[in-house]
Amino acid sequence: MRLMRHCFPSQFGRNREPRVTRSSLSSIVLLGISGLWLSNDVHAEDPPVLSAASQDVLKLLEGYRVQSIPENPATDVRLVRRPLLTFGDAARNNEGGTLWVWMAAERPVAFVENYLPVGDNSNWVQALTLSSPTLIEMEIQDLQHWKPTRPQRVMHHCPDDLRTVAATPGQRLRQMKEISRRFQAHEYWDPDNSRFELRLLVQPILRYGAESTQTVDAAVFVFAHGTNPEVLLHIEASREADATVWKYGLIRLGSAEMHVACDEREVWTVPRTPGVVGQPTDPYWLCVLPNPARAKN
Repeated sequence: MRLMRHCFPSQFGRNREPRVTRSSLSSIVLLGISGLWLSNDVHAEDPPVLSAASQDVLKLLEGYRVQSIPENPATDVRLVRRPLLTFGDAARNNEGGTLWVWMAAERPVAFVENYLPVGDNSNWVQALTLSSPTLIEMEIQDLQHWKPTRPQRVMHHCPDDLRTVAATPGQRLRQMKEISRRFQAHEYWDPDNSRFELRLLVQPILRYGAESTQTVDAAVFVFAHGTNPEVLLHIEASREADATVWKYGLIRLGSAEMHVACDEREVWTVPRTPGVVGQPTDPYWLCVLPNPARAKN
């Protein structure tokens, strides 16, 4: 398969975000079992039954070479071989979206959205976002490289009244859901730089961590335009000195200007991505790839 060497913002227009159609949230996967929250079966040789479209995306992603920087043989970066969610966004002229994650040491290091502009018979759009303080390098079929030069996720303490971390997994999940509901998000996008409120999806799309590590328990929540994920909220129970405390971090998963508040006080904002797509050295990068399945039709 021959991949495009560059992204092409002109095919979407400079002021139009190439988003996915997320008409239905057909699959939200909560990965979590006691002890090690990212259950081992997500890395099994045989993934669960996937739709034909998801199988095509999985085949593409499995061809990517991903490693940490500096390269550490002991840190295996692995693709979770099933989508965390599926989505659509008819208002933004996109369809057939899936969200995937790469893990290292049972922590998420990068997410990728894969979707199709409505009516496009050949091209996939991929939005890649770095979710780890550790930098990575991704080689896409030997022709394109994503090599972020800086991280984007910074962890902050949750408000003081949220510092107590419960003892059991079920209690901690309830706490993480309660914490997530204290956040509000919106974005500015076209037409006319309009304001769009983003809704919190009730269930986390990913749960990770382990009792024996610095990250005792953690979950990733989504703020979405409809079901189209725009912001990822990480909530972690982290060991700190002689205590375990709640922390949060935010990363972008869209090209719009993003704003997030906690208890109605703004705590995070990012501007529009330059030229919509950004650069392959940015922690968020959007690129265009041929879709061989559609090309055959």
